[in-house]
Amino acid sequence: MEIRQIQYFLSIVETGSFSAAADEHYISQSSLSKIVIALEKELGVPVFDRSKRKVFLTEAGEAFLGHARKLDAAYKSMMVEMDGYKSNADSFSIATIPILTQYGIATSIAQFRDLHPHLHFQLEEIDGLNILPALDEHRFDLAITRHNFLNHAQYDSLEIFKDKMMVVVSANNRYAKRSSISLKELSGDNFIVFDKVTELHRLIMHECGKAGFEPTIFYSSHRKVSVFGLVGTNIGLAVVPVKIYEYHKHPDVVAIPLEEDIECNIVLVWLKNRKLPQAATIFVNFMEKWAANS
Repeated sequence: MEIRQIQYFLSIVETGSFSAAADEHYISQSSLSKIVIALEKELGVPVFDRSKRKVFLTEAGEAFLGHARKLDAAYKSMMVEMDGYKSNADSFSIATIPILTQYGIATSIAQFRDLHPHLHFQLEEIDGLNILPALDEHRFDLAITRHNFLNHAQYDSLEIFKDKMMVVVSANNRYAKRSSISLKELSGDNFIVFDKVTELHRLIMHECGKAGFEPTIFYSSHRKVSVFGLVGTNIGLAVVPVKIYEYHKHPDVVAIPLEEDIECNIVLVWLKNRKLPQAATIFVNFMEKWAANS
């Protein structure tokens, strides 16, 4: 039995027809039929009922389906693991959200490069919502992102910086002299937010939802300078990480601690079921020591 037979079988089940499955795999319908007939011959039972217009699984086909899914998952897991061995031992790649300077991570990367001049790595800044899909597609070995929406069954991670959210308002805002504020109190205010491709946008929407309201978004921007600039005009307020506020320090903006404890920690992430190149493992170990001393 070949893995392609199992994959073709699963495609027919998922698409509901031989023609759609054939199109999905770029083969002719007659070729697909021959492959399925060969599979049925090997199993000794028919797996599809072809007597009606729509293809249905036979009782034996239903039983085979569970095994086929396990075999396909095992095959894919094996190929992912083997893919790690193809990588050059002395090179790796990192995807990162745009926070390297604000959290001092750029300095740590420079230190790593000085310590390991023989190792080669590529560093690319991409939007937060594209980070994990890029990791899943093996376009990168590692990613630097926020911890909030990680699936810990799928990814391993190393926390490299703690941070949490706070409210920033204009120095002329009615909340400006508050020592703390709850998210729920802001339900009637205009929000200046980071745009939809960022993790922070998703986090803000999620936390406001937990507080029982959908924020009124007056303006969204990819640029942190624009967010602080608009908040400074008192046209709206923003919920931002403490470290981002401290780095930019806009003169017309003041910060108010949130009563809710909303963490937005920075983590180094990699796929659980993929073997890392040796150079990437060296980088992870370096960052673990750096984080412990930061």
